[in-house]
Amino acid sequence: MNPTTLNVAFKTASNLWSQFNNYREEKSREAYTALEEAAQKMDERDNGSFAESRRQAGAVTRAAHSRLERALDEFNNYREDATERLSDAKEEATKKAKKARKQAKKDSQKAQKNLKKKSAKVAKKQKKQKSSKGWIFAGIIAVLSAAAGAAYYWLRSNDKPSQTPPRVDDFQSASHTAPESTLVYTSTSENDTQSDLVEEGAVRDEELLGSIDEQLAKHREEEAQPADTTRITDDHQNEGKHRL
Repeated sequence: MNPTTLNVAFKTASNLWSQFNNYREEKSREAYTALEEAAQKMDERDNGSFAESRRQAGAVTRAAHSRLERALDEFNNYREDATERLSDAKEEATKKAKKARKQAKKDSQKAQKNLKKKSAKVAKKQKKQKSSKGWIFAGIIAVLSAAAGAAYYWLRSNDKPSQTPPRVDDFQSASHTAPESTLVYTSTSENDTQSDLVEEGAVRDEELLGSIDEQLAKHREEEAQPADTTRITDDHQNEGKHRL
C-alpha cells in the first residue's frame, strides 16, 4: 500500500474523529445545559408547589380545626343538656315516688280504719246475736227445768204403793210347777216400796239434770255466753233443783 495514501487516510480519520469528539462534547454541553435548565425549572416549580401545598394544607388544617372545635362545642352543649334533663327527670321521679308513698300510706291507714270499723260492727252484731241466743237458750233451759220439775211432781204424786202383795207364782217360769198352791207374802213394807219409787225418780231426775248440765257446758264453750246470761241460767237451774 502507498504510504501517502495511508497518511491521507490517517489524517482524514483523525479529522473525522476530532470533529466527532467536538460534536459529542457540544451535544453533551447542550444536554447538560438543558438538564440544568430543566432542573432549575423543576426546582422553581417544586418550590412554588410546596409553598402552594403548604398554604393549602394550612387552610385545610384550619378548616379541620374549626370543624373539630364546633363539634366539641356541640358535644359539650349536648352533654350539658343531657345532664340537665337527667337531673330534672331524677328529681321528678323522686317527687312522684315520694307522693306515691304518701298516698299509699294514706290509703293503707284509711283501709285499716275502715277494717277496724267493720270488725267492730261485726263483733257488736255477733255479740248481740250471742246475747239473744243466750237468752233464748236460758229460757229454754228454764222451761225444761220447770217441765222436769212438774213431771217429777206429777209422777211422785201418782206413784202410790200397791195394797196387794205380789204372788210368788207371778215370778216363776212356765216350766216350773209348784207342788202346792201356796200363798206367800213378801216381807217388804209400804215404806220400802215407796222408798224404791222415790229412789228411781231421783235417778231419773239426776240423769235429766246431767244432760242439761252437759248442754250448758257445750253452749258456754261454743257461744261464750256473757256473765249475766250464765247467772240467769244458773238461777233457773237452781230453781228447777229446788222444785225437784
